Amino acid sequence: MYRRRFSFWILLTFFVLASGQLAYAADTIKVPMTNDGWTVTAGTVDFADYMGRPAISLKAGDYAKHIPTGAAVLKSVNFHNGTIEYDVVATGGMGAGFIFRRADKDNYEMFYLRPRPKCEDAPDCIQYAPETHGVLLWDVFPQYQGPAPLQQDGWNHVKLVVNGKRMNIFINGAATPTLKIGRLEGDADGGSIMIEGPGVFSNITVTPDATEGLTAEPEKDDTDADNRYIRHWQLSSFSKLEANAAPAYAGMPATSAKWAPIEAERDGLINASRVYGIPVDRPARSVVWLKTTIHSSKAQTKHLSFGWLREAFVYVNGDLVFADKNLYMQAASARKAPDGRLSLQNGSLTLPLKEGDNEVAIAIVNDFYGWGIKMHLDDMDNVTLATR
Repeated sequence: MYRRRFSFWILLTFFVLASGQLAYAADTIKVPMTNDGWTVTAGTVDFADYMGRPAISLKAGDYAKHIPTGAAVLKSVNFHNGTIEYDVVATGGMGAGFIFRRADKDNYEMFYLRPRPKCEDAPDCIQYAPETHGVLLWDVFPQYQGPAPLQQDGWNHVKLVVNGKRMNIFINGAATPTLKIGRLEGDADGGSIMIEGPGVFSNITVTPDATEGLTAEPEKDDTDADNRYIRHWQLSSFSKLEANAAPAYAGMPATSAKWAPIEAERDGLINASRVYGIPVDRPARSVVWLKTTIHSSKAQTKHLSFGWLREAFVYVNGDLVFADKNLYMQAASARKAPDGRLSLQNGSLTLPLKEGDNEVAIAIVNDFYGWGIKMHLDDMDNVTLATR
C-alpha cells in the first residue's frame, strides 16, 4: 500500500509540475499597439490603424540628412526564450526589423526583411544578424539569410521560435522553418524587445518558454575537425587610417606594443567586429593588424582560400603578397562573391614560405559594418600552424 501511495504522489507531483510548465509556456503576452506600451528611441513612429487594424508604423529615415529611421522599445518585457509572432508590412527595400535579447542599444539579435519581386527566389530576402558593439554583422554571416514567400504590399506573418543558441523562422504560415539559425551569434542571452523601420507592425504576441521542442544547443560546427583553417592569431589595437591611405608594413605596431590573442569563431572566422565594433567615424577608416607564425619544414609555396571585409593587405616575412578590396557601397563590381559578404569565395592567394618560421601579417581596413577574415589552406603538407 505504501509503495502504491508513494508512486501515486510521484505521478501527481510530476503532473502538477508539467501542467505548470505548460501553463507558463502558454501564457501569451498580447503586445499593445498604443504608445503607452512603447518607448520611441529614434525617428518617427505612429500608433494608428493601418489597413483596418491597430498598428505601429515606423518611418524611413534619411542617412544623408541625418534623419534616423523610426524605432521603439517595448516596455516591461524581458525576453530570453520562447515564441514571438507578428504581422508586418515592409515599406522599404530593407528593414521592418524585429529585435530581441536587447542588452543595450549596441548589442542584440535582429531579424529583418528585404522585400522585392520574387522574394521566394532571392538568396537574401530575409536576414538574421547580431548587433555587437553597435555594428550589425549581416555581411559577416551570409549563411543566415535566405529566400522567403514575402508579399511586398500586404501583411506578412512572421513566427520566431527561440531557444538558447538556436532560432527557427517561419514566414506566412510555413509548416517547416523558412530559415533555420543553427547558432545565434549575439552576446546576450536575454533583454528587451525593439522594432525598427521602415515598416508597419501589428498583432505582436510573445509566449515565453514556448520553444516547440527546439534544442538550446547550437548546431555542430562542421569545420571543427578541419585543421587547414588558420585559427590562432595575435590582434593589434586599432588605429585611424585616413580615406584613400594604405597601411604599410612599417606601420604595424611593434612587438612590444599591445597585442592580444584572438581565436577563430565558428567556420574559422576571425571577427574583429566582436572586439572593436567600428571604432573610427567615417570618412576615416579603422585599421587593425593580425599576425601569426607558420612553420615550414622546407622552402615552398602554399595556396589558400581567403575571405575578408573590407580591405586586406597580406605580408609574408615583411613582403606584400596580396592586396585587395571587398567593398559594398561602391559599384556592384567592387563586391567579391557572394555579393560583398565575408566568405572563402572572396578570393585566394599563395604564401611564399621559407624553411623555418614565417611571419604572416595582415592589415584589415574597414569603414562599413563588419570586418574580419577567414584563411583556409589547400593542404597541410610540411607546415605547422600556431596553436595560440
